[in-house]
Amino acid sequence: MKHLLKTRLRDLYARTLFHTGLHAVVDRLMPRRLTILAGHCVAGPGSNGVLPPDMKISSGRLEEILTWLGRRYDLHTASSGWRALRAGEGRRGLVALTMDDGYRDNATAMLPLLRRLGAPATVFLETRPLDERRVNWTHKYFWIAGKLEPEPFLDRYRRTCAKKQRQGLLKVLEAMVRPGFKFDYHFKRYLKYDADPEDRDRTIDALFAELGGDERALCDELYLDWDEARELRDGGCELGCHTRGHVILSRAADDEALRAETAGAAEDMRAALGARAGAFAYPFGRRWDFDDASVEAVRAAGFDLAVTTHAGTNGPGDDPFRLKRLMIDDGAQLHLLVAEACGGFDLLRLFGVDLSE
Repeated sequence: MKHLLKTRLRDLYARTLFHTGLHAVVDRLMPRRLTILAGHCVAGPGSNGVLPPDMKISSGRLEEILTWLGRRYDLHTASSGWRALRAGEGRRGLVALTMDDGYRDNATAMLPLLRRLGAPATVFLETRPLDERRVNWTHKYFWIAGKLEPEPFLDRYRRTCAKKQRQGLLKVLEAMVRPGFKFDYHFKRYLKYDADPEDRDRTIDALFAELGGDERALCDELYLDWDEARELRDGGCELGCHTRGHVILSRAADDEALRAETAGAAEDMRAALGARAGAFAYPFGRRWDFDDASVEAVRAAGFDLAVTTHAGTNGPGDDPFRLKRLMIDDGAQLHLLVAEACGGFDLLRLFGVDLSE
């Protein structure tokens, strides 16, 4: 009930700012800020049909957002936006578009749109798909989920995983009988945080192969190759780093594994692109997905900034290795984005009210 009330108040407040034009007044009153948008894919059945809706935004919706924001705020990459913010350059409100993972549609669908609008973006690349044409476990999970109904999927997983891992699946089974149960959310969360990573990867690989999955073909369908990455770079996009294999950095097995996913991924990008990547995105990006050791590893790898997936704007005095972003998909609502970008939710925080997230 409390969450529902907060959501409704948030929406009402944002609509008021947007439709009355008060967002322009708030923008002038509030300190300089950088709003970073974060997405994954520009929707297209030929390139990302296997991925869930919350990872996609239509080209029409993205164009609407960038066109509106571009008229009122300076559009940047993540790195150029941070530099402009720190230097006090440009308008009071700065906006950067970022896309995570490095999907093919970023080159085939997003880049033509950006060129038409004269807008930049940052694309955060996983390097293993580009170097080895291998995908992380979540993409095989999405592919399997498209082949099997929830109960058969869960049953096959339970029969294939190690016996000592089966007890943990009871949490998912128990949740299945509750009202409002969402299989994808609960099962994926279990696999992400509760399952043994090695056993999870082995089990998902076994089910993927059993159902006829082709990892190279799936990678070619979903991900950029290095030539397409260079096309993005040459088209005005910044290429940032998103680790090698999209692992949860706070759960890295040891210091060497953490270094491989940060400094190692940076080395991969330098070898392929001939230049240092300045920006980094933490996989999944919530507070529990990275920790102080992760931040230090990113800093030691030579990056200038790192972004999370926590909502909010960024001020010039904020920690550059914990920058906030607003996630966008096809359900993104312009009035809510504008309320963030103008500093509207920051204004409420001055009075002890936080409706942003």
